[in-house]
Amino acid sequence: MPPKKTLPKKTLIVTGNNLPETLKEALTDLCSHTDGIETVPASIASFASGEPFTELFFGAEQDHAANQKKIKDADVVIVQSTSAPVSESCMQLLLAAASAKRYGAKSVTAVMPFAAFARQDREFDGRFTSVAGEDFPRLLKAAGVDGIVTIDLHSKAAENFYQQVFGAENAHFLSSAAFAAETLTQGKATQETVVFGAPDGADKPNDRGQQRAAAVAKAAGLPDKGALFKIWKEHTGVSATKINRFEGDVAGKSCIIIDDMTDSGGTLRNAAKTLKQNGAKEAVCYITHGLFTGNALEHLMTEKTGNSYTIDRLVIADTVPDIAEKLAKLKTQYPAIGKRITIMPTAALITEKIKTLHKTAKTAAQNAPKRGI
Repeated sequence: MPPKKTLPKKTLIVTGNNLPETLKEALTDLCSHTDGIETVPASIASFASGEPFTELFFGAEQDHAANQKKIKDADVVIVQSTSAPVSESCMQLLLAAASAKRYGAKSVTAVMPFAAFARQDREFDGRFTSVAGEDFPRLLKAAGVDGIVTIDLHSKAAENFYQQVFGAENAHFLSSAAFAAETLTQGKATQETVVFGAPDGADKPNDRGQQRAAAVAKAAGLPDKGALFKIWKEHTGVSATKINRFEGDVAGKSCIIIDDMTDSGGTLRNAAKTLKQNGAKEAVCYITHGLFTGNALEHLMTEKTGNSYTIDRLVIADTVPDIAEKLAKLKTQYPAIGKRITIMPTAALITEKIKTLHKTAKTAAQNAPKRGI
């Protein structure tokens, strides 16, 4: 008899609760306009006590049999940023993955615009510290996750942990360099007017911050190494740093500081101050993951060097969704600050990757050997 024809399964998207509205809307639009990609209504939240929970196909109980058939052998994509509240958002992701596998999903991909714990990526001599950058991928794997997607992960060591757990082919690290370059320069950068750099790490040949700065400079059309300034820093306390060396031709130029994340903002302020003291026309910061704990955002945008702001402009990707709320709150106190801060959506970067993964899975299903009946 002829081989049995099997239809490729759908890609089912579970939209987490810790995402910017722009990404939620883009995922809904993706499901509406892409054949074979469908959204799963879900309740991803926490009880009043703070205990996280998830329920897939929430509100569709009357279609239980159909949904059971739908999730069976499906490729499930769970989109959840693991930013604050970190423990809740991570646990919700783990529970959603475990639930998808429990009810028959063939594969689960965790899409984390921001992946927590990547800073905890090594051991220290004479100390007994957690290396959560290695532990969290293992937890994801144990919960049923088969692959991950994230943006601008903190370090190569953190990337290696994910690749060791999921395999290099299932660990996808997206770069926001092209989006950042366009937002920062609108295609008008020249080596005479703009210079890029990282706020630290010049003493480390393979520093990921230096590589990110070079990538954004190249995306802006400035591939030459002369388009970069270099900064060396040292830690003077638990969260205190100082700059002990600087190199770069920055006089009269727009200087763009590239960093993957900022928490207190101290490193950025020190870098911008150094640039201004060396004659920079302006200091602009691009941050992929704006954590901004406490009053960090206020301090970053109100500090002055001489008669001008230390940081003239700030561009932040929306991988940490509460940045919009923090900015809105800050603008009530400092109305003019809104003109100096731009929040850059990452929805296009993420949805394009999901479409690519869906096409790859669909092609693999179509080309798989068919068994007769």
